[in-house]
Amino acid sequence: MPTTAQQSSTTPSAARTPGTRALAWAVLAAAVLEVVAPAITLNGPGSSPDAGSGPELLITPAGWAFSIWGVIYALAIAQAIGVLGAGAEHTSRRLQVAQLVLYVGGAVWIAVAGVDSVLATAAVLVVMAVAATLAVLTVATLRGGPDWLRLLSRAAVGLYAGWVTAAVFLNVSTALAEVGPLSVRDTGWQVVALALSALALLVVTVLTGAVVTYPLAGAWAMLGISVTAAGDGTTAVLVTAVVSGVLLLATLVAVRAGGRGRAG
Repeated sequence: MPTTAQQSSTTPSAARTPGTRALAWAVLAAAVLEVVAPAITLNGPGSSPDAGSGPELLITPAGWAFSIWGVIYALAIAQAIGVLGAGAEHTSRRLQVAQLVLYVGGAVWIAVAGVDSVLATAAVLVVMAVAATLAVLTVATLRGGPDWLRLLSRAAVGLYAGWVTAAVFLNVSTALAEVGPLSVRDTGWQVVALALSALALLVVTVLTGAVVTYPLAGAWAMLGISVTAAGDGTTAVLVTAVVSGVLLLATLVAVRAGGRGRAG
């Protein structure tokens, strides 16, 4: 009879448990659903998570920054198709489940945004952020399978997760400003929220150095916020956003360099 140690060494971890074709189809369906959701909900076409109702804060990215959703959606669908084409066994069941929750959450967000409930949209985005973080942590450790699929999976999940990590702090802050005593023109607490967002992005970047698109999405968000801050004249927000973006890019370079050094 094998020992417990032997059993643990031969049993695949949850992160490496092969995915299933049924889950792969469900992920593809959910990725398509969040794309078409705006056309079939009360919120109307063109809406996307983190661009909803409620007061516009000083830490809201410039409007053009939200165009990243087009790339996020395209990569999500391409990756789901890639998994089906290459074989679901080359991905992780944990990743598939996290993606399913994330994509369904995106569609639900769009639906609840149609009723102008900032509390509901913030709650949905929190769930999405948890799923996105689990997904990016999982995809960073993927091994085996075609190189192109692994790279596509990291690109798709990283971009989605990085943007959602930044977005959840904006949505929660918007909800607090809507229902609480916080003022939308008060710079102090919004700088704190922005700094916490940057800290979360930096921590996950260190943990997922192979997923380049994660910090790039965060840096894109910081760029959009800095443009808004420059237009509003809110120096504290501008400095925080610029420093955060630079730190994200510097951390990415350092983590990648460290990874190459260990490999060599």
